[in-house]
Amino acid sequence: MSREIAVVDYDCLSPAGLSTDITWDNLVNNRSGIGPIDRYDPREQMLFGVSGIRYGGQIPISFEDLAGSAETFNKWGEPSYHAVKTLTKRILGRIDFQIAKHNPQRVAFLGGTALTSQLSREVLTRTQKADSKYILNQCQNIPLAIAASEYGMQGPCFSIGSACASSGHAILVAGQFIKAGIIDCALVVGYEFPLMPSSVGGLAWVNALYQGDEPEDRGYEDSSMASRPFSSDRRGFILSEGAGAVFLSELTYAQKSGWPVNGIIRGGYMNADAGHLTRALMPNVKLCMQSAIDDASCNTEDIDAINAHSTSTPIGDAVELKALYGVFGEQLKRIPVVANKSQIGHSLGASSIMGLILSLEGMKRETLLPTLNHIPDPTLPEALIPAKSMAYQHDITLLNSFGFGGTNVSLVIEGRPA
Repeated sequence: MSREIAVVDYDCLSPAGLSTDITWDNLVNNRSGIGPIDRYDPREQMLFGVSGIRYGGQIPISFEDLAGSAETFNKWGEPSYHAVKTLTKRILGRIDFQIAKHNPQRVAFLGGTALTSQLSREVLTRTQKADSKYILNQCQNIPLAIAASEYGMQGPCFSIGSACASSGHAILVAGQFIKAGIIDCALVVGYEFPLMPSSVGGLAWVNALYQGDEPEDRGYEDSSMASRPFSSDRRGFILSEGAGAVFLSELTYAQKSGWPVNGIIRGGYMNADAGHLTRALMPNVKLCMQSAIDDASCNTEDIDAINAHSTSTPIGDAVELKALYGVFGEQLKRIPVVANKSQIGHSLGASSIMGLILSLEGMKRETLLPTLNHIPDPTLPEALIPAKSMAYQHDITLLNSFGFGGTNVSLVIEGRPA
């Protein structure tokens, strides 16, 4: 077998839509999925700093409707469980996956999440009501295990928790399992539902979130302008919900199984800063990107586009753009850099897989999504950052994800035309 890693299928639930197609249609038309938070009323929150965070990226559906009914959600009150189940059913149905045609021990189910199961903890604190599923909800692998059980997948089944790099790590690990011949295929899911007071408060206390506290700020009355990666007036990220799933397979195995091939994971690299817990280390970020390109047997000239981690924080964006300049130099003026978080906010552990899905879709459709609200920062290296979507034929994309704890992952992905 070739040991090339094929992307067979993918789908998502995002603040811009409940499928990849709907999400893409909104984003390519330069729309934002960011709006006022209504999972709870920020004005009624007494936890310090929470009332000032008014905007978030919510998937456009109630958790009850995501579960299928209020009764179903009351029985299992974690949205991640229902999101994983929804995406698994969609993808495996589309590719007509039947476990009887495969060795179940060689079909993996991996996940990536940072702060999952926050809702069940908040409910327990508020109600003091016993819930037999509470302890299961604290185990990050449980949503995966339930879905894997339903479809008979008996290969490796676990979730990676590496903050905002979680799903990027899960994709890279699944690919390494395939290359090593341990598995034939894997469903990888990234999921995050952090819009609740404790998570919002925690991120506000480390000055990570956009604060709508200045009436003269352009995002004060317009939520679509609050997230502005790489911009001179960036002030923090917009916290978002999201879930994405990608089915990976060894290329020859996918072809023999009659599955489509919608992309290739060319290579990747991951490392850790061993430094500050919330401030990325530029030399190590640069090394991560360059090593991913090397692992993909590419040169910098082969990279047609960059999907940046850029969250809209003052320090993080500066580190990433300076690291990109360190890798690409003056080429950065002609290689488009895209920051999806300008449109859908930051879904933490799910953000990397969301970037992967949108990058693959962009290469297939020969279109770049915008980085909304961009005003160039004269203190940063000059880069090509389109503020509107644009037609652009591109075949290879560098995808970055960096997380708290100084954990980094970069992937090089190749698209396949429609």
